[in-house]
Amino acid sequence: MLVNAVQRYMLLGLIFIGISLTAYLVLERIEGYHITTTEYYGLRNAGGVIYILSLILGFGHYLLALYVVVLSPIAWLLRKYVRFPMVRTFIYMVGFGCGGLWVFDQMYSPYFVNGYDLNQITSIWIFAIAGVFYAIVENKVWRRGQMQKEQKAT
Repeated sequence: MLVNAVQRYMLLGLIFIGISLTAYLVLERIEGYHITTTEYYGLRNAGGVIYILSLILGFGHYLLALYVVVLSPIAWLLRKYVRFPMVRTFIYMVGFGCGGLWVFDQMYSPYFVNGYDLNQITSIWIFAIAGVFYAIVENKVWRRGQMQKEQKAT
């Protein structure tokens, strides 16, 4: 089914976007629900569909640029030079966790963080878990591609 590396990276790009948006929604559900003012239009105030659309429109170009410019070359280098899947998983976990800090800063202003006691560590953990999921899916996609390549050879 997935014949070459370009198709695999396109599939992984879609998976990356899905995992990232899911992590955004989980972060909003956990931390954003602490904000109980109408000044903040999160998942509770704006409504689910409107909020999801604003996430896609607000962060979609960042996700696409991040995947194409940063993550796909890193994934290619990791796949080429790091032999152990656990090490790659750890690297993805740390990278996604650091990305969670940036997302937290983009989503919540210091006014809301201080006023409603929002916690950055939650964002780090949510995105670190998302990194683990991405590493698992990436490994499965590449294994399936290798199996298909072996089946074609025989």
